[in-house]
Amino acid sequence: EARTGLLDSVRVNLDGARHDAAALTLPGIAGIILTIGMAVDANVLIFERIREELRTGKTVRAAIDSGYSNALSAIIDANLTTFIVGIVLYEFGTGPIRGFALTLCVGIISSLFTALVVTRTVLNLVMARSSSDTLSIGPVGILANQKIGFIAARKIALMMSAGVLAIGLVSVVAVNHLRLGIDFAGGTLLELHFEPAVEIEAIRGQLSQIPVEDRNMDLSSSEIKQFGSAEDILIRVTESATGTGVADGIKTVLKTSFSGSIKEDLEWVRRQEKVGPKIGEELKGAAVRAVLVSLALILVYMAWRFKQFLYGIAAVIALFHDVIITVGLLSVLDIEITLVVVAALLAIVGYSLNDTIVVFDRIRENLRSVRQGDFGHVLDISINECLSRTVVTSITTLTAVIVLMTWGGEVIRDFTITLFLGIIVGTYSSVFVASPVVYFGHERAQRRAKEKK
Repeated sequence: EARTGLLDSVRVNLDGARHDAAALTLPGIAGIILTIGMAVDANVLIFERIREELRTGKTVRAAIDSGYSNALSAIIDANLTTFIVGIVLYEFGTGPIRGFALTLCVGIISSLFTALVVTRTVLNLVMARSSSDTLSIGPVGILANQKIGFIAARKIALMMSAGVLAIGLVSVVAVNHLRLGIDFAGGTLLELHFEPAVEIEAIRGQLSQIPVEDRNMDLSSSEIKQFGSAEDILIRVTESATGTGVADGIKTVLKTSFSGSIKEDLEWVRRQEKVGPKIGEELKGAAVRAVLVSLALILVYMAWRFKQFLYGIAAVIALFHDVIITVGLLSVLDIEITLVVVAALLAIVGYSLNDTIVVFDRIRENLRSVRQGDFGHVLDISINECLSRTVVTSITTLTAVIVLMTWGGEVIRDFTITLFLGIIVGTYSSVFVASPVVYFGHERAQRRAKEKK
């Protein structure tokens, strides 16, 4: 049943993406990956709730009804907040970012429909045709009744986060710095294919005299590296000239110098990109505005849904934590910040937000039903009850990313590494950052209330 819903969600997503040429770029694929994660998560939430009802001794039909009813608020909240992010990104973003936003919004609508309508219809049909009074949806007791003290470990988690943040900060400030790709810094990028391979130093030597319009430019200090294989070379030139003069000059010189490695029947220019510095500044401004507006709307929505700003503040702090740590790790790994990487970071924001809201929704529910223990005890119960769903969703999404990382090639390597790091950090933050922030905020409010008395 879950497979049917997931396949329907992906198919609808791809059908919607076909109507927008920008959608199936790498940022568009990031939106599809996030959608797959959310579609899986919606089904996992429902089935986990059904398992919980079965453990209480309810009949299968009663467990299905209660499972869908109990999972509804978490699914709606998680998908609606991410949908808000998608709308803002589409409104304020540029071409590739709008592709991400489009596939994300289409995917959210389709995953909601498949999880709440298609999957339930399939379940009802299965139960109607079955003479059995049992339902097999996997091990009922997997990771159930855990009593891990997550809140007690909050200080250790805080030190771990601070340590990783410090490592990233040192790298950004003093070691590798933050390398902006041509999308933001401006310049020319060429991906060229030579067969047989040409040495990088030989190419560098030829770039010392590149004719551009009426003058020669020394581009030998440009970034030149192998890209995937020894035959593929990536040349990145940071310059402020307009037009394609720099790229044309490089191609002319290299084609003359290495004609023996350029096959006439094979396209040797695999990729050519040019971004002016003004456009780069506009892209940076658009990305920052979109993210800030999204965070503000998330804060307002969560304050309305959870009746206090504390939950919204905790979610936004967790999102900042995820993005800052991931960017720091990208600096440590010396990965360029391009529009594709930004799209991966946006996918991480959506994934982390979804994870956090699911936990917060369970906290809200347990605050009404759990009568024993203090606030920290309620938080621990809530996180433990979501543990099975967190593990299943994270493993499923990471599996898809690892497949892309392994077989997707060099072109999407930075993209998949960013997603891989972000999913791990996002899963961690929903438990060890967002929930402890809620705990700290609640304890502070309690102390203030006592002082006023």
